[in-house]
Amino acid sequence: MPHLKALRSAALAAFVAGSLAGLPGLAAAASQTEPTPHWGAIATADGLYGYAFNHASRVAAENAARAQCERKAGRTSTCVVRTTFNNACGAMATGNFGEWGVASARTIETARKDAAAQCNGHLPTEPCKVLVAVCSQGRAN
Repeated sequence: MPHLKALRSAALAAFVAGSLAGLPGLAAAASQTEPTPHWGAIATADGLYGYAFNHASRVAAENAARAQCERKAGRTSTCVVRTTFNNACGAMATGNFGEWGVASARTIETARKDAAAQCNGHLPTEPCKVLVAVCSQGRAN
């Protein structure tokens, strides 16, 4: 009789799903629990950078940031994605001898501070400077 029990469970699940589908209030509440994804990314190469924001997926943001960086560099396959972030902000800081640090945070100020602190942790001779900071919904530097 395990087969009958599985059949009853499947029927109950289908009934519940069908019953809830007709209740627009529940569908709206479910869609409000998950924020719309807004992906951003930062890519760099040889002191140049590219960034992207407001993309629906991580891959799309990475590709856009890499493409922007490579346009600036004038060549392909040289830029590396250093950080990605969803519904948040990201920053990259660099030092005078190639040190770098990246961070993501809920606010652009925190991302900038954390990226600089991470870079400074590599003991540059001068304090690190934020190269780029951007939020996934579009607020930059």
